[in-house]
Amino acid sequence: MKSLLNLSFACILLFTGFSALAQKDYSSWQKFTKGELILETTALAPGSLGTAGLRITLVDHWHTYWVNPGDSGSALRLSFRPDPGLSVKSVQMPLPTRLKSGPLVSFAYEREVLFPIELEVDSDVLPGRDLKLKMDAEWLVCEQVCLPAIASFELKIPVRSLAEVKPGGFFSTFQKTRALLPQAGVLKAERVHLKEEGKSRLLLQGWDASAREFVDFFPYKNAGFSNSPVIRSSVTAKELALDLEKTDLAVTQSDRIGVLVSRSKTSGALEAWSLGESGWRFEITKAESETWKHLGAMLIWAFIGGLLLNLMPCVFPVLSMKLLGVLKLSAAHHNEVRAQNFAYVLGVLVSFLLIALLLSAFRSAGSLVGWGFQLQSPVFLSLLSWLFFALTLNLLGFFEIDFLNAGFGHRLTRLGGLTGSFFTGVLAVVVASPCTAPFMGVALGFGLAQPTWVLLAVFLSLGLGLAFPYLLFAIFPQFVNWLPRPGPWMSWVKKIMALPLLLTTVWLLWILAQLLGVTAVMIVIAGCVTMAAIFLVSDWRKSLAQFLTALIMLIGIAFIYQSEALVKTSADSGAARQMGPWRQFDSNVLQELDGRNVFVNMTADWCLTCKVNERLVFSSPEVLEFLASKEVVLVKGDWTQRNDDITRFLDRYRRVGVPFYVLYSERYPDGLILPEVLTVSSFKDWVSKAIP
Repeated sequence: MKSLLNLSFACILLFTGFSALAQKDYSSWQKFTKGELILETTALAPGSLGTAGLRITLVDHWHTYWVNPGDSGSALRLSFRPDPGLSVKSVQMPLPTRLKSGPLVSFAYEREVLFPIELEVDSDVLPGRDLKLKMDAEWLVCEQVCLPAIASFELKIPVRSLAEVKPGGFFSTFQKTRALLPQAGVLKAERVHLKEEGKSRLLLQGWDASAREFVDFFPYKNAGFSNSPVIRSSVTAKELALDLEKTDLAVTQSDRIGVLVSRSKTSGALEAWSLGESGWRFEITKAESETWKHLGAMLIWAFIGGLLLNLMPCVFPVLSMKLLGVLKLSAAHHNEVRAQNFAYVLGVLVSFLLIALLLSAFRSAGSLVGWGFQLQSPVFLSLLSWLFFALTLNLLGFFEIDFLNAGFGHRLTRLGGLTGSFFTGVLAVVVASPCTAPFMGVALGFGLAQPTWVLLAVFLSLGLGLAFPYLLFAIFPQFVNWLPRPGPWMSWVKKIMALPLLLTTVWLLWILAQLLGVTAVMIVIAGCVTMAAIFLVSDWRKSLAQFLTALIMLIGIAFIYQSEALVKTSADSGAARQMGPWRQFDSNVLQELDGRNVFVNMTADWCLTCKVNERLVFSSPEVLEFLASKEVVLVKGDWTQRNDDITRFLDRYRRVGVPFYVLYSERYPDGLILPEVLTVSSFKDWVSKAIP
């Protein structure tokens, strides 16, 4: 019974960090918008073009954004995974509407919008087959607040003979949308510099004033024009001149201008004219059948990343406990050594597989979740603080916990030892999750973009890497013969091993202070003091002491849960921390800094790797002077508390945790991703590569 309770507590500890994600409805965007991948015709013919489309519907008063969202917002992002024999040629964006909110202007869609996707079927595809188009989409929906919508779609595309291709049920919807698609190549645009400060003129050749009249102009992002309406328009026989406000941002690509809207004088219908390249970007990944090519490399990277996790400061306290258990086994029978270490490996692997399933389920439901999220939960931090303090008391000799005892004297102790090894494996995964080791971020990002079975394989490989040192002891138990035999010296080792556990408790309390302030920390400390007093002055039965300890934990958790709203105000008042030369990250900062050299540092207080890099590299006067010479703007995103802007940014690069570093420059406009572990020299080398 006790072993069952101990095992249940291990599982509860694993799930507690993720339970906070379920307390808030992060998939609530589904109440306001819906996406659907549709086909214009009943089928496509071999060697021909066809059209699919992403149809987005929105409830009243909500909107989503054009390729240039305007002064705020975020454009649609699409990523395609077509079957072999099927290719995506282009994605088109229909004409938006201009929305004004005070001084801000947005270019957006309301109620319903269809984004046509031009497809091509290879000529060697035989009729009768069905091809699949898989697509990941992210769009922002806004009213008074904005919610990120993230969804995956799959469309079955029948391949039939040309005679069998008929208009589908959405044919009329596509026809209506085509009337709102900008036509390219009709009007030629020329920029004219005006001496008048803050203005620029756009001359349009090929304009027919007798057939149409000017309505509006929507600039593309980074075209050099502000989002404000046209200041003045003038028409000659075959030329239209538009006077526009200029922006302070440099024009990064002169061929991106905008979309002109006119109205036909005969029919009264709106017309759209594309001026220059739209700059619309979408991603086409390898076909799913080629996933196997990358899977092998990603599994190796995940294994190496898991192996390197053993060197991360997050995991050291738990590994010190496991090392102590291995030392106790040095005089044990080889079968006992094998069983103990296999139990630890099993705890690690089961934990990683459960986390993979949880991440897959949450993300499929539209939630933005990632690696290390549990340390954003005050309840989880409180439980973990008490657990590490209890383990510290155990190693200091205040009391004995059977499920951490690796000795073998009788059946119950032997069963408890196996449970304890399994529990230690679970604990290693829990405290390892704030860390992101080299190679690990890419592998996890790849896994989250793939089907669930691929994600499970990646997490399993990651777990094997973390557990590998002890897997060797399980496979080759004779290795323990090289270890020193147990003796009186072990009592001193236990006391030394208690120090990193106590320091971990202090570190967890510091993180809790960043989230909820001093009140929550005092509650947890009170629980620690009471817990120590119980085991110090009482000779009650162990089961009663464990019951009282659990009662203290429950009362403390109830206080923290109820006090969260009250303490949040004081936490918010201290949220604007001194950031020195760093600019705070938000959803618009990269748009404002577009065209400049920008270094983005995604960090969190609970990420020890982040703190080491910040102290040794980013705070170095040598590095700061070097960055200033390269005219690099420093941007920092603090993920200590949940921040959806940061989560969306990480998800954009297929990353699930911090640290994450990316450098933007003229050479790398889409960003150069830097490794997780940096030195002063390596960081300067990366910057020099991006900014010669």
